[in-house]
Amino acid sequence: MQAPGERRGADIEILDRHQGESPALVPSAVRINGVEIPIPSDSKIRVHDISDDEAVTVTITMFVRSVSIRQEGETP
Repeated sequence: MQAPGERRGADIEILDRHQGESPALVPSAVRINGVEIPIPSDSKIRVHDISDDEAVTVTITMFVRSVSIRQEGETP
């Protein structure tokens, strides 16, 4: 369990499950922290510039079951 205030990045896996001879990867599945997340078939996954002095960022459009925006400690 994380200590209060400790931050950790997410583990993102972008997977190509297509069968074939294509040399290009075509993302068809995404896992965030080991949990597969449904993504629209036409969605774009963007992995932003990677450099030595910046954190890696990823933009993904995904289907969600619910969204909660609230003050920390509030009961949903």
